[in-house]
Amino acid sequence: MAENKKGFVLYADQKFIFDDLTNEEAGILIKHIFSYVNDENPTLNDRFLNMAFKPIKLQLKRDLVKYEGVKERNSANARKRWDATASSGMPKVPNSTKNADKDNDIDKGNDTDKDKDIYRAFAHLKLSTLEFNNLVKAGNSKELIDDILDRIENFAGNKKYKSLYMTCLNWIKTDKGFNADSVGKKDYLLTSPQGKHKFSFTEDELKAKKLSGYWKEQHELW
Repeated sequence: MAENKKGFVLYADQKFIFDDLTNEEAGILIKHIFSYVNDENPTLNDRFLNMAFKPIKLQLKRDLVKYEGVKERNSANARKRWDATASSGMPKVPNSTKNADKDNDIDKGNDTDKDKDIYRAFAHLKLSTLEFNNLVKAGNSKELIDDILDRIENFAGNKKYKSLYMTCLNWIKTDKGFNADSVGKKDYLLTSPQGKHKFSFTEDELKAKKLSGYWKEQHELW
């Protein structure tokens, strides 16, 4: 094994070699492999195990050649970088960092512009001014939007949301739907053979329930 090389690879498709061995033979073979890669020059007296080891040995040698090639290539690249630095008399600045300060200044300016376009932000969520205007154009008042945003911000499960705009839109729809469904309804406690249950009904819905014959009593809840 190469000097300072700390590992080696066994491949999944080598499993068939071990499948044909008993547990005792597999243990001898794996111990032999570790001895081999640690340059202990082991020998196998068992002809069958020696045949089983040969394809593994050949793959280990191929991997070692690849390793040495990569190691040499990395060393050559390191020498080139060192020579370039030494000849210039100062560390060579990578192209990607030459305009770092300039880029940072530009980014700061962009961040300032972006902040101006944000109507509301909390946690990881943001609502742009454009998105807010779209919500207003859809017929929602500023007061309603702000109320929904406050509720989303205070909602413990808001971490699961990805878009504050879509979340706000869905909450508004749900809120309006809930209010519309609640018009003209009262809360009642109905009794059935299974027990008592609470419902919200209009008078017509309550009559329909009573006519079914399943619900025996009802009490209006105040």
